[in-house]
Amino acid sequence: MSRPEFSKEYRTYGQWLKAQPRDTRYAKEIIKKHQMFPDKSLKQLRKLKVSDVSPALKSFDTLSPAQRDVRTRAVQALSDVRKGKSLTTAAKEQGVTVQDALKHLGNAVHKKNGRWVATKTDSIERGRWLYSNGKRVSVVVKSSKDASLISKYLNAVRTALNTGDEASLKPFKNITIQGADGKDYPLETDLDKLYEANEQIEDSEFIPIYDDRN
Repeated sequence: MSRPEFSKEYRTYGQWLKAQPRDTRYAKEIIKKHQMFPDKSLKQLRKLKVSDVSPALKSFDTLSPAQRDVRTRAVQALSDVRKGKSLTTAAKEQGVTVQDALKHLGNAVHKKNGRWVATKTDSIERGRWLYSNGKRVSVVVKSSKDASLISKYLNAVRTALNTGDEASLKPFKNITIQGADGKDYPLETDLDKLYEANEQIEDSEFIPIYDDRN
């Protein structure tokens, strides 16, 4: 089945894209919408409000289990893009399509010179886990900044548990993460409590730092 005409003036999206420079805000919105919904016409894309359909604007706990999985893979791909990978490569490696990744990443990515680039930070909710008050807890964080801090913290915890040296934990003393639920989660830095909490987790070495909340 052939794809319907993109618009009255241009039979295909490619013809529309190449007809003139597409660097206006309007054009960039059409490009992003088309990437997410490649079967829609120009008229349909104009009417489509990304905010109405984009999972990126939904809180993590309101997503279905399947959507949470896609969100998790999408933000991992986003992290890889920030490290220099293309979105196509990053999405493929994380097991998610570019279209689905874009739906969950929203304004955290935009196209520049034909390539998807990522903002330095974002406010996309994602599920993580950490040690707090002597326990391993799941928490939904509200930004990439908090997620990055947790990653650095967990790396420090692993170092401390492996070496028995608390030095790596010192930068995280008195640091608290505020979850999307409004609760505060002080990062646990007491090595004895970390040992106890870690011993309660079977095969803890293989537990991912991302949490799908299942």
